[in-house]
Amino acid sequence: MRRLTGFLCLLVMLATSPVFAQNNRELNEQLASKCFQDKEYEKAKELYLQLYKDKSQANYFNQYLECLLRLGDYDNAERELKKFIRNNPNNWKSKVDLVYVYSNSGQNDKANDILKEILKGIPNNKNSINNISSMFRSRMLYNDALAVLEKGAENNNEDYPFYVERASLYHSMNNYQQAFEYYFLELEARPNQYNLVKNRFQTLLLYDVNKSIADEMRIALLQKTQEHPDNVEFAQLLIWFSLQEEDYDIALEQCKSIDRRLNDQDGQIINLANICLDNHQYEVAKDAFDYVIDKGKINPYYGQAIIGSIRTENQLCKDHHVTDIKTYEKLSKKIENAYSDVSSKEYPSLVEIQADIMAYQLNQSDQAISLLMQAIEQTNAKLQQCQLKLKLADIYLYNDEVWEATLLYSQVDKSMKEEPLGHEARFRNAQLRYFIGEFAWAETQLNVLKAATSKLIANDAMTLSLIIGDNLEYDTTGIELSRLARADFKIYQHKDDDALVILDSIAHDGNEISKPHAMYRTAEIMEQRKEYSEADSLYQRIFTEFPESYMADAALMQAALIEHNNLKDRALAKKHYEKLIDEYPTSLYSAQAKKNYRKL
Repeated sequence: MRRLTGFLCLLVMLATSPVFAQNNRELNEQLASKCFQDKEYEKAKELYLQLYKDKSQANYFNQYLECLLRLGDYDNAERELKKFIRNNPNNWKSKVDLVYVYSNSGQNDKANDILKEILKGIPNNKNSINNISSMFRSRMLYNDALAVLEKGAENNNEDYPFYVERASLYHSMNNYQQAFEYYFLELEARPNQYNLVKNRFQTLLLYDVNKSIADEMRIALLQKTQEHPDNVEFAQLLIWFSLQEEDYDIALEQCKSIDRRLNDQDGQIINLANICLDNHQYEVAKDAFDYVIDKGKINPYYGQAIIGSIRTENQLCKDHHVTDIKTYEKLSKKIENAYSDVSSKEYPSLVEIQADIMAYQLNQSDQAISLLMQAIEQTNAKLQQCQLKLKLADIYLYNDEVWEATLLYSQVDKSMKEEPLGHEARFRNAQLRYFIGEFAWAETQLNVLKAATSKLIANDAMTLSLIIGDNLEYDTTGIELSRLARADFKIYQHKDDDALVILDSIAHDGNEISKPHAMYRTAEIMEQRKEYSEADSLYQRIFTEFPESYMADAALMQAALIEHNNLKDRALAKKHYEKLIDEYPTSLYSAQAKKNYRKL
């Protein structure tokens, strides 16, 4: 009997000890949290209530209240909140929660009365105002959150208007016009907030599924730049947005507008021109380069503008498959005259363009090689030397001087090993080996290049690796692959008629791996010759007859582009964009297909 009594005393002592109480509370807290996560709100409610009674901490009360709200027990929630507020009159969260209870239980007059009390007693500092507004926002009481910010803007000691915070709230309310307006007010008041506003606009565009936000943004920016033509931040924001939306002409006009006022936009105009050139917007690019050229030779960007203008003309001729020799002779002469207008650093860039024209358009390969070799000797900069060597190697390969070409490619690869130019040289060397039938050597190099930092090189390496690997897997003798490689080499050397003969034979008697490749190459040649119907027909055959081929998604994209841009068959283009998006969701072309589809 004495032993039992002693044991019971020990239990009582343990139960009443601080350590036991602490462990018990922690256990109950974990159990309450688990019940809440499992949506067992009745159980969680009782546990949190007991925890709050045992230890009057606000976090336990808040969790208890949250259980009541999840259960829709607004009567008890109201009663408990009133009691808590009486004991904690400075607890703003509880007052906000009471507004939420009244709003959700249809007692709007009471909700407004509590809101008025809150607005009347808001502390007169920025952080408190933001915190109370955020409490309303977390309860999705956006209008009340706005009311707090508006009241705070009137009465805070720090003269802070809360423009960004109000804009963010309007964004949450899907009222984009008002959001834009407050962002513009922020830019007017604080021009140094340009990057913040631009980032907020970028976020809006990221979630713009149907382009409706972009349309509203465009209108708002155009209106604002017209209303405030001297505001540089508004103009810069419109330039940035126009580039996002590929409205290059608007971007250029804004750049010019700023430059006419400040005369400091030449670098940005050159940068914009190069972006336009990369995106085949030749008219806008030429306009931009010529704008800088017209400022005269004293301009530090004059040489870059001269080179850019010439490069634009040359690229435009290539893209339109211009074959008129006089056009290229005139362009080559223009380059001759431009040498005296550029610096020694800019000189190699002009040499590259002229050598390209001489070798591929004027049948003057020997002169092109001499010009490049002379420029390599005169150039000390490692990067420029390597760029010139790449061009020289390309021309050697074009002339069938394979070993001279591979030597130069290897030199550039070794010299610029971990740089994009080194990766480019390695890819071209692998392509050369593919042309001459050294497939194992080529495949080894291509497998390394799949992990190249340049996405374009990695994609090209992946494609050529697939061509080699799939064909050798299907036909270990490599006979079919050799025919494909010879045809590709002929295309590289601009001997399209010879290539077509080989491709035609493959298309008729080749295997299921080589046929779609041969048809794709043939379609590309037809497209260059502006025989768009024939090209479109071949592309369609590829994805219809060989839907599992690695060429299928590329063929779909090319067919859609021809139908969209050349054959003006919008319905068929739309159908093929849809097919690409739906059936090849992981394709490299999927993002562009979605963008083009939206435009249609």
